Amino acid sequence: MKKSSEKKLSDEETAIINDFMNAEFKKEQYFKYKGYEIIIIKEAIKKSKNIDTYLYSLTDWKAMNKNRSINDARDLYFLDSLQINRIKSEIEKETVYHWKTSDFKNVKVNLLNYEELSESINKGKYLKGKLIVYLSRPLIIDKNNAFISFDIGNGDMGFYPITHFTVSMKKENDKWIQSKFYEDGVF
Repeated sequence: MKKSSEKKLSDEETAIINDFMNAEFKKEQYFKYKGYEIIIIKEAIKKSKNIDTYLYSLTDWKAMNKNRSINDARDLYFLDSLQINRIKSEIEKETVYHWKTSDFKNVKVNLLNYEELSESINKGKYLKGKLIVYLSRPLIIDKNNAFISFDIGNGDMGFYPITHFTVSMKKENDKWIQSKFYEDGVF
């Protein structure tokens, strides 16, 4: 896994995050939000959320599919225990990354501190006409695989959830595409 400065995204991380944003906001579920401003929560979700969600999803898959072998899900759950332990060890002391508007190349975004979002919701001052995105810094597994965790909500009624997942991004033809989605058990 590539290490990168906590103060700046690497070129690869920038490519991953921008390819993710481009693909995500082209989905049909966002059509009704055309014209909404995109707000990124400044404090990124820690990378550990990516691996925790992956492990939760794997455990859940095993419980739901007791009659099937893990080989049936080899494509979906492609990390082995050694890789998982190595990744957890590498990110255990990570600090929170703070997004910059310059991190987003193809989508115009504004930033908001998490505490400001909480305060506005608690005071009933909703962020009408805004999509709120809480996003992890990419967790790069190898040169062709990465994870991103995200929560996207509608600010019209506080932070009304639209979707949240951890997604594996796969590099194909120098572009990062959304590959597999993992649920964290929170609905």
